[in-house]
Amino acid sequence: MNGRNIGLPAGFRDLLFDQAKTVRTLETQLSVVFELAGYREIVPSTVEYFDLYSRGNQLVRKDVYRFLDRDDNLLALRADFTPAIARIVCSRLSTFQPPVKVWYSGTVFRKVDPQRGPYREVRQVGAELMGLNSITRDAEIINTAMSCLEALGLKNAQVHINHAGIFRGVIDSLGLTEEALRTVQSEIERKDTRALEGRLREIGVSDRMLAQLQKLTTCIGGPEVLQQALSFVESERARDAIQQLQQLAQHIPLSDDRIVFDLTESDEMEYYTGVMFKLFVPRLRHEIGGGGRYDSLLSEFGAQMPAVGFSLSVDSILSAL
Repeated sequence: MNGRNIGLPAGFRDLLFDQAKTVRTLETQLSVVFELAGYREIVPSTVEYFDLYSRGNQLVRKDVYRFLDRDDNLLALRADFTPAIARIVCSRLSTFQPPVKVWYSGTVFRKVDPQRGPYREVRQVGAELMGLNSITRDAEIINTAMSCLEALGLKNAQVHINHAGIFRGVIDSLGLTEEALRTVQSEIERKDTRALEGRLREIGVSDRMLAQLQKLTTCIGGPEVLQQALSFVESERARDAIQQLQQLAQHIPLSDDRIVFDLTESDEMEYYTGVMFKLFVPRLRHEIGGGGRYDSLLSEFGAQMPAVGFSLSVDSILSAL
């Protein structure tokens, strides 16, 4: 090509030979788990209307690759599977009797800074269960996610569980700006009690509310931390969320050292409405996958349908194997 660089742009890569075979084998193993659990495969389009990602605040809009087609429609490369599947379920599967159980595998594209580590194209595998809202269905999706990791030999994986209603219930009465809310949320997740106290005092939060938020940063552990949280949380919304987690614990047949209730975990995607979780393995410092309940998202597409799901990062799984 006339001596020009024919390499790939930063953040992208090819998979050759053994790498490609390993990915194919991994996804085949996971397909068996999904099929046995009653999930059917779908393959969403790689291209969507850009407007899809303005619904439900799923992603920061600047992270989406966008372009114009010949008719000047603003399009986007797939940046997240969940809204794409929500679109499919509402437009093409709306007559199906619930639950609608689907699984998928494929690539998402996001304009992240490759200098910070993640690729701009990320291979994912995941599942969604739509049409029913119950703690048993939340437990089902968590158990399916853990079964996927066990099928790949990651038998020591942990699930870190929280509920979107806890943090939101505690802070509802504070009247924080969006910027202040993000700061407080970040400092709770980092367990930085000193920074949290300083920020809350700047905002003018009462000592009683300050004490609740500080105690929340210590609520990480087994089911006992849920009872601990009930002893000081005053918000009825937050208390109801904590009690839902207590019910959930009864439906997850894992040893105590594999279940962690972490009430500091945040809702990064901003669309979770209930139980949310992240999956970890000892060899990696970052999560290998995660998911949760998002009962409001499908209403953006004209269907009042509850849903819960999860996704796994294929790259992270390969690093952990």
